[in-house]
Amino acid sequence: MLCLPAILTLTWCLTVCQADIVSDLAQQSGTVYLPGDSGFEEKRKVMNAACTAQPAVIVVPNFDQDVSTIIKAAKANNIELSVRSGGHSYTCTNIKEGGLHMDMRSFNKLEMVDTTLSPTGKALKLGPGRMWGDVLEFAPPTKYSYPHGQCRSVGVGGYLLGGGVNWLGTYNKYGYGAEHVLKMKVVLADGSVAWVDKDKTDIFYPVASVRTVTHTESNNLFFALRGAGSSFGVVTEFLYMINQAPESDPAVLLCWVESEADLTAIHNAAKATNDYSITVSQEFANEFWKKELTQVVYELYPGIMEGLKNINFKSGYPVPLTVTDIRVNSAHKTDATKASDYMKSQGVRMVFEFDLTTSVFHNFAEYLYGNNMVEQQNWEAGKYFLTSLNFGGLKDTSSFQEIFFNDPSFGVKRSNFLEFASHECDYCFWMIHYRNRQRVTTVAQASPISTNTELQDEHVLDTNIVCMFTKANADCPNIIKRVKSQIETNLAGKSYSKYANFPSCSESDWATRYWRNYTQLLDIKSTWDPTNQFHHCQSVGSTDISCCPDYDKISAQTKTCLGVEGPGAGQPCVFPFSYMGTSYNSCTVGGFGRPWCATSVGIIGAMNSWAYCDTEACPVN
Repeated sequence: MLCLPAILTLTWCLTVCQADIVSDLAQQSGTVYLPGDSGFEEKRKVMNAACTAQPAVIVVPNFDQDVSTIIKAAKANNIELSVRSGGHSYTCTNIKEGGLHMDMRSFNKLEMVDTTLSPTGKALKLGPGRMWGDVLEFAPPTKYSYPHGQCRSVGVGGYLLGGGVNWLGTYNKYGYGAEHVLKMKVVLADGSVAWVDKDKTDIFYPVASVRTVTHTESNNLFFALRGAGSSFGVVTEFLYMINQAPESDPAVLLCWVESEADLTAIHNAAKATNDYSITVSQEFANEFWKKELTQVVYELYPGIMEGLKNINFKSGYPVPLTVTDIRVNSAHKTDATKASDYMKSQGVRMVFEFDLTTSVFHNFAEYLYGNNMVEQQNWEAGKYFLTSLNFGGLKDTSSFQEIFFNDPSFGVKRSNFLEFASHECDYCFWMIHYRNRQRVTTVAQASPISTNTELQDEHVLDTNIVCMFTKANADCPNIIKRVKSQIETNLAGKSYSKYANFPSCSESDWATRYWRNYTQLLDIKSTWDPTNQFHHCQSVGSTDISCCPDYDKISAQTKTCLGVEGPGAGQPCVFPFSYMGTSYNSCTVGGFGRPWCATSVGIIGAMNSWAYCDTEACPVN
């Protein structure tokens, strides 16, 4: 049996260790959550259910000075720091095991201002904790336009600091979200607070640190924050340029793509126009969407697509296109008939030949899309697992052409429309975005962002696939892994880019694919964060490339390992945990004579409470 003195000694150690960090955090106004506290788990959850890391402490700051105190507390106690705004990461770079987790959702400023700093005269003051759905309600796209998260649940902070793309029209019309950032308030690695613009960093807190740093190539924080921002500081406010013109909703059309010539025709159509942005937007869904009429339609959708294929004697299913009016004076709605006529004129084979059927299909698809966006904004955090791939700056479709046509899960010529569902994927989408960018903001012309924008390469394309699933042991990640491996093999030795908000998880040269001048970013890092306080997988200065969730490991652990007897009976075992200086990744017999585990741990991962293990469900050492 475990001796009482050992437990008392361990409890004393935990109390002292926790007291240090809690005492430091008491110097700020934000709420502090420890494991076991009411609200801890809700604050811990991010969008991707695969992100299961358990921070040692969660803090929700209210003011810049709070953020400063938290950063200094993490450093003083040698605890890893993680930061979340919307928590919409496709991987899990925004939360760390055993770390201090900073939840920025209280920084939710949302104001519209007139300012001479904006070339359009209008700007938004945005807190990083706002969701883009909130922003779109406040500055509605019927009147204003600006790059924003395609999903409304995406947070402002992570989107802008990672570059900020939206392939459904705003990218080709306006460019990256980060290119619209005019000014930022940021808390730096030493806890000082500064305003950062294109020319300088103005440090205004604390008083002893007040100074102005004129930007040079080796200290240009404005360059670094716009694209690689999470590596350099915690931004608490953005001044964001917006346009006083409506955002154009896309026309949703259907076309036939049965051959290489058909794919080439779509790419050529994008190259030949300055009026439209064109994206292949395929959805793979059955009973995923639940909102009223939407659910009924998606249940019928496979049969509709099968029917269109068969009655037209085609070898593949119809392919949806979104075609968006990106002219300077475009209206809020893209004219579906004119968009279809343009595609036809470029040799793209449309499913519907008549204007009436084109219009009817578009209106119905637009209604469904609107419902989906509203439903998506209200998704429960931690409900869905996410797996994805992304490749950018591609010259053509040759690297994934065979997959596009013949892949058993995603190919347009697949034998079963719902084959993806047999892998327990609940929902997937595949986008091919054709770049024909029309303009660059004057701010970005004078001060380019750090994202690898590839402006020198006109008419390249991007492709990404995202799948969502609810079963931890689903085979869904494996079909993404299969497709990703095939594309990487086909691209070996060729030039392409990656997007930092879609971590690559595999390529060793990820840094130069994300960012335009990695050497410069390293110099800026050494100026502002020499001890690498702000780091995560594939951040500037990081050597960690294991960004994607280990779904093989998650699948093996899907049967919940519970304590069955003892103080923590009925609670899940917590791994890893430490006891008497030894770390355990499984149940141990040490001290108890039969397998046991920690059911809660303290600030340094040491056992707080325990229980005997269910040996049928739990790993035992």
